[in-house]
Amino acid sequence: MSETPSDTDAQREALAAAFGQETDPLAEYAGTFERMDIDPFEIFIDEVIRTRDIADNTLAHYEAMFRHWEQHMDRMGRHPACPNESHVKQFARYELEEKDNHPDTVKEKLRKLASVYEYWQADPTFPHPEDYNPVELARSKTNFEAPKEKEVRRIPREELREVIQGVTHVRDRAIIVLQLKLGLRASELANIRLSEIALGNSEANDHYTELGTHRMLEGRQNVVYIPCDREGNKSRRPRVLPLDDETRRVLLRYLLIRPDTGAANLFLSKDHNEPMGKKAVNRVWKQAFHPEYAETEQYRSVTSHYGRHYFTTFWTVEEEANRELVKYMRGDTTSRKADDGPPGAIETYIHTYFEDIEDLYRENIFKLRV
Repeated sequence: MSETPSDTDAQREALAAAFGQETDPLAEYAGTFERMDIDPFEIFIDEVIRTRDIADNTLAHYEAMFRHWEQHMDRMGRHPACPNESHVKQFARYELEEKDNHPDTVKEKLRKLASVYEYWQADPTFPHPEDYNPVELARSKTNFEAPKEKEVRRIPREELREVIQGVTHVRDRAIIVLQLKLGLRASELANIRLSEIALGNSEANDHYTELGTHRMLEGRQNVVYIPCDREGNKSRRPRVLPLDDETRRVLLRYLLIRPDTGAANLFLSKDHNEPMGKKAVNRVWKQAFHPEYAETEQYRSVTSHYGRHYFTTFWTVEEEANRELVKYMRGDTTSRKADDGPPGAIETYIHTYFEDIEDLYRENIFKLRV
């Protein structure tokens, strides 16, 4: 992603030249960082993050964010420890516009990046000047206001069934059914591995010996495990979810025709038999639901995220299920409101498990007639 120089950029360059300043003061250090086999982000993780009493998934979020930043800076052709303001602004725009992340998510990523930069500024080992912070500079100039959200369509279940029954490709039907029945994000669905599904079907188990071998599925059948520490999985805690008869049926149909490539991921692309990404999952939904359910002035476009909305609305509105149980099924953490009292309030001690939701789910999950 490139930027076209603006009049403001030219004016800033002129001012810098007049006062003997640099608009890109870290550029001269990039080559030195490139030649050294030292990861400055790993130093920050070892000296700052690992010394705190933090959860493993928090550490994983830091590491994933740094990987995203490094990939971005690689596209920019610059060492990730030597950014300028433009690099950070382009990263923020990419996260907001291309990856469609919520503004709060992007702000949190920049906060993590700023904490590393401030550490480099404070440590005399690093060449980062105290009077120049490109992360904070870019953050102050980035518009994080979320656009006014349109309504999510209310699709009657009978209409939903008709759409799904019109999806003839067994892989695509399985994708849509799983997201509706389990409330999965596109990235979570794309990340499912064969080892994380226990189907209790001897024919499938004989062919796919890795099915259901993940340690979290030991002693369980007809379930799927969704981890939280895998890149792209945004949920904050892992969960095991039941697979009802309809979901098992569409999965077994797909497994019968799934290319036998030795790939660990469940869902593979049609053309190259490679693991699917979330964009490919979204295309499946658009092919099934558009143009009838495309974006309008009033409604959001029906995309892969619709399944998560439908799932959550079903359990909270139609079934009036306990909120903490719904949060478990969604992969949400137990949260405390500001007025709930200090740390140690009762919410800290509420824990939910697969056994708490299994019967509720199996007895009440909606039917799609697939």
